[in-house]
Amino acid sequence: MTEIPEHLLKRSKKARGDKSDAPADTAADSNVVETPAAAAPTPAAPVEEAPPTPVAPYVAAANARKKIPWWAASALILLPLWAFAYVGTLERPPEESYGVLAEGELIYAARCASCHGATGAGGVGPGFTTGDLVTVFPKVSEQVNWIIKGSNGFGLGNAYGEGRIVNGGMPGWGDVLTAKELLGVSLYERGVLGGSTEAIAMAEAVDHAIAGGTITFPEYFDPTAVTVEELRELLAPLAGDH
Repeated sequence: MTEIPEHLLKRSKKARGDKSDAPADTAADSNVVETPAAAAPTPAAPVEEAPPTPVAPYVAAANARKKIPWWAASALILLPLWAFAYVGTLERPPEESYGVLAEGELIYAARCASCHGATGAGGVGPGFTTGDLVTVFPKVSEQVNWIIKGSNGFGLGNAYGEGRIVNGGMPGWGDVLTAKELLGVSLYERGVLGGSTEAIAMAEAVDHAIAGGTITFPEYFDPTAVTVEELRELLAPLAGDH
């Protein structure tokens, strides 16, 4: 038997389409199952942020309010000290009179100051600060009698001197001021403006007598009927008729 060369056998198989003699690596490759490529990762869905918590109106107003600057804060710290120093520079109000003297002060300012001066220093009428008032009217009853009747009630040649009748003289106030008001303005002029300590003491006695109900004044004095003797008798219990 003749041996057919190997290369002829391979050529014959190749012509018939026989691939049994294909290289081993080719057959091995045909049995390999290709692993599919890994799928691309799915993109993550966008995360929605939660809406911000609503801010209360008063909180928003506080946040928007302008802050006090540092220099103003230091000034506010010193403010109480400034206030204390400022109060210390204020003048203390003068002690106010009370009772019959307070009433006399009001009457004087409203009825008498325009002629005799706001402080009693004088003007178109005589002043009271030089002691002349007590010299001309030694007794309170005499001064009250003069104020009740006025210049016309006494006329020229009166005991108080014609010099008291100037610029037409002083009007009578007996039918305008009450008895208590007449006494109050007389004591105010003598005591406060004229410096008479006796008049101040008499004013205190009047206040005590009124409070205790031991004295009763008539509502008005009759300018045509009242006498200085009656006035002296009325005022005698009030620390004397100084």
